Amino acid sequence: MRIYLDSRDHIHLTEKFSAKETYAFETMLRRGSHELVFSLHNILECCAPLARSRNRGSMLKLLNQLERTPHAYIAETKIPTLELVEAIKSFSNGNEYDVVNPFVRRFDEVVSPFDAPDTRIYLKYGLADTIFDLWRSDTTVFLPYTDEARRLAKIRATDRTSKNFRRHDLNFARTIAKNLRLYKIPLRENVVSDLATWIWASPSRCPALRLSYEVFHRINSNTKDQVRDSDISDFAHINCIPYVDVATLDGRMRAYVKQADYAMGTEYHRKFCNDINSLEITNTRDKREVL
Repeated sequence: MRIYLDSRDHIHLTEKFSAKETYAFETMLRRGSHELVFSLHNILECCAPLARSRNRGSMLKLLNQLERTPHAYIAETKIPTLELVEAIKSFSNGNEYDVVNPFVRRFDEVVSPFDAPDTRIYLKYGLADTIFDLWRSDTTVFLPYTDEARRLAKIRATDRTSKNFRRHDLNFARTIAKNLRLYKIPLRENVVSDLATWIWASPSRCPALRLSYEVFHRINSNTKDQVRDSDISDFAHINCIPYVDVATLDGRMRAYVKQADYAMGTEYHRKFCNDINSLEITNTRDKREVL
């Protein structure tokens, strides 16, 4: 089972758990062949104090403790490209969509998802090594996404002025076309609309793109909901949801995912736990274990 914790729960695991509780948690993971899933955003959020401090001691302890747990790395920024490329191939060949694999071997591959990282020459290059190399080169990567959130707010405000902004199905082909340009995926313009219709017909096709799209427009429809700096990271987390078995997200995003489920006929919300203390997983003998 792959378990996606948000940064709050990673910090809770490393700073609030006693040594006995940490050992019990790691034992539970190993007994059931479970893994924590580390993404770019749930790790960078843990490391936010590095943007304000030159003291890396406590952060080194956190990262090393996380790396000792059974884990996997997911390159969430690569997911939209993987899904669209697979959709084009399947649609063009008349086949059903095949699930993509966004998991990579090391965290430097998460940071550099499209090109092989320069650090690939190192046989051992751990989580902390990658983070502190980022820290030395540019501390702003650990800051909140304020500028990006402002741009998102403008997009949301523009969308809400459209008379059809609640009819998000009408805009799906436009979104697919925009993503194809953004990720530089070649496709003839006269095929885009048919491809978008094919993807829209089943939420299992491009599942992360579709879930993010549905959540975005559920938020858009709620005119009282304002953009937050955390929205950029939250959407990155949502990209991971179709590819993990259990997840913790904040209550706001969990509520929007549940609304998206209702619209699509999916059950992603069943993957959610409130936090690490309510996490319930199954070991290899099908016995339920709770922290």
